[in-house]
Amino acid sequence: MEQLLRYDRLAAVAYAHHWAYGRNPRYYDYERIGGDCTSFASQCLYAGAGVMNFTPDLGWYYLDGNRKAPAWTGVPYFYRFLTRNLPTCGPVGVPVPLELLRPGDFVQL
Repeated sequence: MEQLLRYDRLAAVAYAHHWAYGRNPRYYDYERIGGDCTSFASQCLYAGAGVMNFTPDLGWYYLDGNRKAPAWTGVPYFYRFLTRNLPTCGPVGVPVPLELLRPGDFVQL
């Protein structure tokens, strides 16, 4: 039986505030190989969601710098993972009007 877990926006925001000007040593630094923005977004999302999705190829997870899903560090894969319409575990995203956005939500343009 699948269980829905509530996304903790406050935890995601707290993580972002804590690590915005530093680096969490638990995660690889991708800055020198194209950027670290999606990895940081994934870290924040994980802080609020508390669960990863280990589905091969289509999942969203991080084990170490070499063992991670494309969605953990790649912008288009991150978007596809969040907006998937599949019954898999992990956070999901839905389009909402701008006025409904709250701290801790993710915006991709």
